Amino acid sequence: MTDNRNVCGKGLHSTRVRITMIHTILASVCVGMVLAPFLLSGATAETGLHLLLAATVVIMTAVLMAWISLRISAPIRQLTDVAEKIAQGDLDVSVPINCRCDIGGLASSVRTMLKRLNDSNAEIVELANQDPITGLPNRQHFDALLTGRLEASADQGCGHVFFIEVLGMRQVNDRFGHDAADKLLTEIVRHLSATISELTDRAGDGPVAMPVLARFGGEQLVLDLPGKPCRPGDPDHDDLLDFAASLHAALKNGVEAGGRLFKPQLGIGIAAYPEHATSAGKIKQYAALACNSALNSPKLEKTAFFHDGMMQAIKTRETMERDLRSAIAARRFEVFYQPKLNTGDWSLTGVEALVRMNHPERGIVGPGEFIPIAEMTGLICDIGHIVLQDAIAQCARWARSGQATEVSVNVSPEQFNQTGFSDQVIELLRQNGCPPELLTIEITETLATTNVAEVAAHIAALRATGVRTAIDDFGTGYSNLMQLTGLKFDVLKVDRSFISRIQTEGTAREVSRAIIQLGRNLGCRIVAEGAETPAQVAIAAKLGCDEIQGFYFSRPLSRPDFETWRVLRDSNPATPATNGWGDPETATTAA
Repeated sequence: MTDNRNVCGKGLHSTRVRITMIHTILASVCVGMVLAPFLLSGATAETGLHLLLAATVVIMTAVLMAWISLRISAPIRQLTDVAEKIAQGDLDVSVPINCRCDIGGLASSVRTMLKRLNDSNAEIVELANQDPITGLPNRQHFDALLTGRLEASADQGCGHVFFIEVLGMRQVNDRFGHDAADKLLTEIVRHLSATISELTDRAGDGPVAMPVLARFGGEQLVLDLPGKPCRPGDPDHDDLLDFAASLHAALKNGVEAGGRLFKPQLGIGIAAYPEHATSAGKIKQYAALACNSALNSPKLEKTAFFHDGMMQAIKTRETMERDLRSAIAARRFEVFYQPKLNTGDWSLTGVEALVRMNHPERGIVGPGEFIPIAEMTGLICDIGHIVLQDAIAQCARWARSGQATEVSVNVSPEQFNQTGFSDQVIELLRQNGCPPELLTIEITETLATTNVAEVAAHIAALRATGVRTAIDDFGTGYSNLMQLTGLKFDVLKVDRSFISRIQTEGTAREVSRAIIQLGRNLGCRIVAEGAETPAQVAIAAKLGCDEIQGFYFSRPLSRPDFETWRVLRDSNPATPATNGWGDPETATTAA
């Protein structure tokens, strides 16, 4: 459609001109009709007077009509000007027409439209800058605010960014659902906001600008605390530690949401500007690094300040990620095997497959160095598939050689949740000719009770072919026992955190006893992992464990070393009483 706004209302298109012309023509016709008899009967002295009067009437009518049309068309022109300003994005324009005519009604409609446009625009701005669940500024809005403050930091002194992670939200989400998790997060924000306001009011001179708490994403919050004293070289930062301690204390008595009382904890990382960085992206990154460091702290109140050493950790992680990608491409992973022994006659019942990386320069690298980074970067599925392939192929070779050995493979949640995982396992068994009953798939307790329907479907498909399933690290998660008992698994593994304290702590011993009894009631085989001393082995066996694995018997071994270990054990059987597997005092806790 052609844009004809430039010609609208001009010349003959003008409403005012058209009205004037119409009325003038009508007036002329009327005068002509009156004068016609005189003109037809012949000119007289009176005829000239009549003509003069007629001309006067026509002129006066034209002037009157012009004035009337101007009064009518002027508001239309004003509305046109208003509409053009609205089209150009000016929503603050006023509509200066107030009358009871039709044009006044149109002006009222334009005012209503303007109000709705302004309301919609305000709502759009709010949605673009506000988190819909907590009502806090969102990440984009926070970035804009922080950028402005960083640019002004030379004049306003310095400030600090707190990166705050709410711990345990994933478990709440998995167990109680998204709505419950959202309500809990909203209540946590309310508690923290009240504490921040109270601390700000309590500070006598107060900060140069008000603190801003925002939602970074998921269970993560960010806080800009401007104007606090910046003391480079002072490792304590007592004032900031006190502020962080108050945030921890805000949740100390629990948070009620949806009729339930939760006990959330925080991890807090702190970075300073402009000391550490002068860009919003960098300062947030450094505060997040400090938060990650805080999460590794054994302290109840997890708070850490950013320092330059954390950058080295980033570089180390990036190097490890490159090494992992190279190792996956070249399949530079090796499966080690840790024996499991029967507590009845101390015979070998099977092995657990544990992955190691063969680094071209560093040699064998343990899983503690690369598994967390593999999980963080999404490489864990590729590594898990390599381990599963190699473990099943080796299990098949042992079976064909007459040395049938049950092999347990620990599968990450990411790998287990892949579509078609059970089909992949079944296909690998078929390709290698491996007896399914010699393979056990281990999954964590938390995974077992997350998305129960999908987990149950995979377990059912695997068990239908003869593959066993095991619940690993039992007792460390937040499982729903009703859900857990509904799954048909075959093996329950008591976590090493209980076994390591079973000798010295009565509580750990009683918890272990309860776990073992639960497993027996469910018809499961019970495996104790992480046994390192004769006492731990003896107590685990007495409590009813069917199998035990740990450094007391053997470290994880490469395939050749394991086969040598088996030959030596077969030729010189031993029991824990004779300590035939080596001095437990020399065993370490590295996996």
